[in-house]
Amino acid sequence: VYEEKEIDILEEYIIERYGNFTNVFHEIVSPDIHVDIAIIPPRKESDYYTLITMGMGAHKMNVPKELSKYNLERAELIINLPKDWNLQNTDEEIWYWPLRWLKILARLPIEQNTWLGFGHTVPSGEPVAEDVLFNCMLLIDDDSKVTVSKDKDINFYTVVPIYEEE
Repeated sequence: VYEEKEIDILEEYIIERYGNFTNVFHEIVSPDIHVDIAIIPPRKESDYYTLITMGMGAHKMNVPKELSKYNLERAELIINLPKDWNLQNTDEEIWYWPLRWLKILARLPIEQNTWLGFGHTVPSGEPVAEDVLFNCMLLIDDDSKVTVSKDKDINFYTVVPIYEEE
């Protein structure tokens, strides 16, 4: 997990770069890293919800040695959702799947001893929810990074749901 000072810096950066989060989807059971999700509501400059993980970057990912000079070992994930997304109804998978996928992706580097970064795709093998035919997640660079402590640069990647054919 992040140290208290690191999470404070991360939260300040999220507010400065993306906006105030009015709610946090707190993880109750954490089998490894603790992954909360900051929820930034639609605002004048961004007419959509922005959800950002807070916890993935506490784990140092297994980045190939030839890429070590780029400081890609730590990351947090972002997903943007339409302003009419029903975040109050997370009991139904049709509304919950973006949160589920943020958590799945945040843990994938630990479970697979690997890393995630710009351009990576992660197939789900099936549609993410009933009547939602996306079955793959693409990570794009958000061109955003914050240093939370010495040697801890946190990169931000936006998760874009796509079809596997794409």
